[in-house]
Amino acid sequence: MNNPSALSRRRLLQLALAAGAAPAFVRHARAADVPRFSLGVASGHPRPDRVVLWTRLMGGDLPEGFKDIAARGVETADEAWAHSVHAEPAGLAPGRWYWYRFSALGQQSMVGRTRTAPAPDAEVASFDFAIASCQRWDHGHYAAWRHMAAENLDLVMFLGDYIYEYASDANRIRRHEGGYVRSLTEYRDRHAQYKTDPALQAAHAAAPWLYVW
Repeated sequence: MNNPSALSRRRLLQLALAAGAAPAFVRHARAADVPRFSLGVASGHPRPDRVVLWTRLMGGDLPEGFKDIAARGVETADEAWAHSVHAEPAGLAPGRWYWYRFSALGQQSMVGRTRTAPAPDAEVASFDFAIASCQRWDHGHYAAWRHMAAENLDLVMFLGDYIYEYASDANRIRRHEGGYVRSLTEYRDRHAQYKTDPALQAAHAAAPWLYVW
């Protein structure tokens, strides 16, 4: 388990979730400089007392600067799930911002920011959210995500489609890798390609998401 090159094995990730005096959030942070976390981090399905946190290992200790730790834990990144992790820390305060980061095999992910849902009986003065859909990779770059990451949103609602299975024509702005997607491995590879986009990573790290498809 200590061999960093054997990604076919199960991996253990450390998770830190901080509230209050958390490090400053960088909206355009990229995970490209962190090879094992090159697909970034994400959060979603916020409820008043918990939220789902995501990362995927590709190819330690808690980070310095995290104070007022609200939750920490260890998760298994299993080959059967393409080394993806869905951590769900519970017992959080409703309607509150949290910062989170993963670490594994001596490397740390980018810092993500998420927010729990308000309590059912809470009086909410404002709630800012964005609705998005149809982010086909080879139709253009994700300028909209870059702007959304800077909007201080409470939630992003994604209505689908997140990825597209089609092959790309030669005249596209940027091209899908590989041909028409059919197998589970091909779908995972296509999903990973989308996740490499820095603007999409920034939007995922800026706020929790809810997905329809």
